[in-house]
Amino acid sequence: MTAVPVTIGRTPPPRTRPEVPAALVAAQSVTPVADLDDLMGGIACSCAGSDDNPH
Repeated sequence: MTAVPVTIGRTPPPRTRPEVPAALVAAQSVTPVADLDDLMGGIACSCAGSDDNPH
């Protein structure tokens, strides 16, 4: 293995926040849903068939 120089300090380095693309930022609004069962029915996995376990 190659030796790598390391500096050990008393405190951790300051944290910096990475820039996040606007596409990854959560939506600023909430959309009400009239029928939650209807919404979940569209999301459910069709490969599970009649099995209650989605995995």
